[in-house]
Amino acid sequence: MEKTLKLIFLTVTALIMAACTERNPEVAPYGTYAEGYLGSVEPQGWIKEFLDRQLEGMTGHREALAYPFNTAMWMGETQRNGNYGSDWWRFEQSAYFTDGAMRLGYITGDEQMLDIAEKSLDYTLSHADENGELGINQEHYLWPFAVFFRAMQATYEATGDERIIPALRKHYMSYPGRMEINHKRNIMTIEGMLWTYWKTGEKELLDFACESWDKGGFSLDSTLCVSSEPIDCHGVTYSEYLKLPMMLYAYSGNPKCLELARSAHAKLEKYHLLADGLPSSAEYLIGNGSLAAHETCVGTDYPWSLGYFLMTTGEARWADDIERATFNAGVGAVTKDFKTLQYFSAPNQFIATGHSNHCKFNHGRTWMAYRPTHQTECCAGNVQRFMPNYVARMWLQGTSTDEIVAALYGPSKISTELGNGSSVKISEETNYPFEDTVRFVVEETSKFALSFRIPLWCHGNMTARLNGKSVKVCDNGKGFATIRRNWKKGDVLELAFDLNTEIIDFHSTNAEGLLPQGSREQYPLCKADSLDAYSYITRGPLLFSYSIPSEWEEDTEYYEYIHGKVPGNPDFKCWNITPAADWNYALTKSSEPEFVSTGAEGYPFDPESVPCYVRVPVKSVVGWKLDEGIFTSRVPQDIETEGEEKYIELVPYGSTTLRLTLFPTK
Repeated sequence: MEKTLKLIFLTVTALIMAACTERNPEVAPYGTYAEGYLGSVEPQGWIKEFLDRQLEGMTGHREALAYPFNTAMWMGETQRNGNYGSDWWRFEQSAYFTDGAMRLGYITGDEQMLDIAEKSLDYTLSHADENGELGINQEHYLWPFAVFFRAMQATYEATGDERIIPALRKHYMSYPGRMEINHKRNIMTIEGMLWTYWKTGEKELLDFACESWDKGGFSLDSTLCVSSEPIDCHGVTYSEYLKLPMMLYAYSGNPKCLELARSAHAKLEKYHLLADGLPSSAEYLIGNGSLAAHETCVGTDYPWSLGYFLMTTGEARWADDIERATFNAGVGAVTKDFKTLQYFSAPNQFIATGHSNHCKFNHGRTWMAYRPTHQTECCAGNVQRFMPNYVARMWLQGTSTDEIVAALYGPSKISTELGNGSSVKISEETNYPFEDTVRFVVEETSKFALSFRIPLWCHGNMTARLNGKSVKVCDNGKGFATIRRNWKKGDVLELAFDLNTEIIDFHSTNAEGLLPQGSREQYPLCKADSLDAYSYITRGPLLFSYSIPSEWEEDTEYYEYIHGKVPGNPDFKCWNITPAADWNYALTKSSEPEFVSTGAEGYPFDPESVPCYVRVPVKSVVGWKLDEGIFTSRVPQDIETEGEEKYIELVPYGSTTLRLTLFPTK
C-alpha cells in the first residue's frame, strides 16, 4: 500500500511542469506574465503594518507635505505657488501622490483614499478638451498625464470602471497627426498608449508608439541604449525610460527592442547600481562610489520599470531586483512611522540634517534630511507609490488561463477568479524576507496551476513540501516552477530557501567622462565618484547595516529656498539627526559573519524589534570622520586601524536612518 501511494505521489510530481496549450489572453502578445490583481490581494503581516503606517503617515495626511499636496491636486484646479520650477511640476507631483493614494485605497479599502480616487477620476474624465485630451494641460507637456495614466490604470484594474477605456482610447487616438510625443519625457506616453492598445486592439496606437520611439531624439533612444558612451542622463528619467523598449517588445514582438532594453539596463547596472538595489541618481547618474546617493523617486520608478522586465521576459532575476530595491532602499528612505522622507538617501549616511547633503547637487542643503517638506516636491509624491506598487504585483497572471504566479514574496492573501473560471483563494503565510520559508495555504478547493519563483540568490538550493511531503520542483529555465493539480482546501505548499549570509567585496566602476550635476548653470560638470573599494553584507534580498546610535532634534530653521513650505500638521516634524557614537569601523574578516534570529515580535523595521541581525568583527579606522564635521565621508582606501577587535551587530538596512553599510576592510 505504501509503495502504491508513493507511486501515485511520484506520478503527480512528474506532472508538475505539464504545459497548458491555451495562452492567457490577458497577457501582452509577446509577454509572459501580466498584472491585474490590484484589489484582489490583501496584505498581511509586516506589509499590512507598513501600509497602515502609510495611511497614518504622509499619505493619510497630505496637508503635512504642504504644496502642492494641500491643494485640489487632480480633483480640481490647482494654482501655481510662485515661480519655482516648471509650471507642469505641480501636476506631475500630485499625480504621483494620487496614484499611490488610489492604489493604497484599493488595497486597504480606506475610505479617504477611495474618495481621492473617485474625485480625481471624475474630475479628469469630465475635463477632456475638444480633441478628447485628458488632464489640465495648457502647455501640452504630456509627462504629467503619463503619470496620472497609471492611476487610471489602477482604477480599471481594481474596479473595471467602464468609462476609462473609451476615454483613454479617445485621448490617445487624438495624438497621431496632431502632436509629436518624442520630446523629453513626453515619450513616456508610450506606456499608457500600449496599455490602451492592449485593451482596444487599435493598431494605430501600436504603430504610432513604434514610430515615435524610432524617431529618437530623447535621452535614452535606440542609439543611446546600445552606445558605448558613458550614460549622461538624469537618474529618475533613465529609470523611467528603461521600460519603454521592453514594453514595445511585449506588444510588437520586435526582437531589437528586447535587445535595446537589456543593453540599457546592463549599462545602468554595471556603472551605477548601488548596494541597496537602486541606481545612483543625485540627480544625475554619478557612478557607484561610496558617496553615491539616489533620489527617492527612483525608489519607485526603477522597480516599476523592472516590473515590465519581469512580466515581459518571465525571468525571476527581475523580481529579485524589485525585492532588493523595495526592502532596502525604499524602506530606508523614510522614517519608520512614514511621517518623513529623504529626497536623497544613500547606503552610507553618517548624518542627516538640514545642512548635511553630501551630494554635489544642492550640496549642504536639506535634501538628505528626513522631513515631510522638501525644496522640490516630486519625491514626496512618488514615495507614496513604492509599497502599493509592490503589493499590486506580488501576484501575476500566468501564461495560461489556469495559472497564477507568486512573483514577489511577502505575507498576503489573494482571492480571484482565473481566466478559465477557476476560483483561487491562497494565503501566503511568511515573515519573508526576515525568514527563509514561505507557506501557501489553499483556502478553496479548485483546479489551477500555481507558479512560484526560485530566487537566483539561493543558487537553486530550495526545497518544497506539499502537505508535508517532499516535492521535486523543476526550474523552467527562467527561475520559476509550476505545480498544476486539483488543489484541496487546506493544502499547504511550503518553500524553504537557502539564505546564505555573504560578504560582497566590491570595486566601484569608472564611468569615465564628465557627468552633469543638474540643469542650472551654477552646477558645474564633475567627474563621477572616484574609484572605491568597499565591502557589504547581504542575506537573500536583505542588505545589512550598522545602525549608528543617534540624537534627534527637531529642525525649526527657516530655509528660504524651500519657498515658505512648512509641515501643515504639528505631528509631522523635520529632523536633524546626528551620530551619538563611533561609526568608523572596518571589517576585519577574522571570522565569518554570524546570522542571528532574535525571535522579536512586532514591526520588523522598528529598531527595537528587528527579527534578525548579523554579527561581524570590526576595528576602528584611524582618522575616519565626518567631512568638515557635517558631511558623510567616503570609505577610506588605505586604512590604519587601532584598538582591540570587537563585534558589532548589523540590522536590516530598512530599519536604519543613520547607517554604515559600505565598509573598508583590513
